[in-house]
Amino acid sequence: MPTDRETIVVIGAGIVGVSTAYFTAKKLAAEYPAEKRPRVVLVEQCEPGCSASGKSGGFLARHWSDGTDTEQLAQFSYDLHAKLAQEHNGPERWGYRPLNTFCAEIDRIPVMPAKQHKAVHQRTEAESVVTSIEVIAPRSHSTSSVATVEYSGTSTPTMLLDTEDSQQTSTHGSIAVPEVGSVKEVAPEAVPWLKTDLVNKLRQVGDTTSTAQVDPLKLTRSLLVEAKTFGLESVRGKVIDVADTGYRPPFIELSIDSKHPYRLSEAEEANVLDIVDPINAERIDVKSKKLGTNKPYIVFLDQGRDIPADKIVVACGAWANSCLRWEAFRDVSASQIPIQGLRVHYLLAKPKEQIPAQAVFAEINGTV
Repeated sequence: MPTDRETIVVIGAGIVGVSTAYFTAKKLAAEYPAEKRPRVVLVEQCEPGCSASGKSGGFLARHWSDGTDTEQLAQFSYDLHAKLAQEHNGPERWGYRPLNTFCAEIDRIPVMPAKQHKAVHQRTEAESVVTSIEVIAPRSHSTSSVATVEYSGTSTPTMLLDTEDSQQTSTHGSIAVPEVGSVKEVAPEAVPWLKTDLVNKLRQVGDTTSTAQVDPLKLTRSLLVEAKTFGLESVRGKVIDVADTGYRPPFIELSIDSKHPYRLSEAEEANVLDIVDPINAERIDVKSKKLGTNKPYIVFLDQGRDIPADKIVVACGAWANSCLRWEAFRDVSASQIPIQGLRVHYLLAKPKEQIPAQAVFAEINGTV
């Protein structure tokens, strides 16, 4: 790879890594001619958005962080989503849509006597209480409105159809869900795909001006495609080390007023990363690799190739702490990267019929 231009390496192609690469490449494309433009290289070992970025509910709220440290960030982010959707046909490409959002209070259904249950239907103990799928899938006389159901985990699943993680409540450190007293109660019939006889109360906590939703996987991959139009280079490979070469560019003092020049088919989406087949790489001699380079860092990939870099952005999500094993980050304490992965349960339901643009957060009484 050429090393004469400044090189920025982004590690991780989730929504954070891809959006960082997108906006960086877009800014550089506007400020530099192609032959002098700093290079932006995105490295991902799997597929874009293959982890949490592609599996979240994609729920967006403009005011649910009001009064917290992230209030301005949340409002800016919400408005930016609307802007990106307008610029790149988000409704078609990644399902961007404003939502009416509700909170449903639901009672837990009492368990039948064991003998009666056994005679009627074989169900496990975990299946003896109402689950969210029973609430959101009213059954008609002819067929169910839900075609397929999938869930992860052993606990009773919580509602996550057209919703964000139900654990986001007013007690969360960075999320301030509207207080019950400040929202309006509506008739259960306002959400026609709920079993209204099981809903005690239904409150509207957001409308189409303040809540929205995207398909996070399609958003991530669409932004990657757009970033490549600005010259982004993308490589599939696993980063196995990052070395600090010890090289530092000469210091140049600038005056204060100086300007530092700084729709796809499935087949096309599947090839947004330039795949490099692994080779039988010899043992990396980091010391010899450092010699003769004019870059502060070298990013080593499992294929045996290396990328000299001036700047590195680590966007590995729950795997961010893995960078502490790399030579260049060994002086960094784990306490400086307060990121950890969380295991959560989710349930996906695919409706046979079109349902309105609505999100419902469930509060099931009698459950933890």
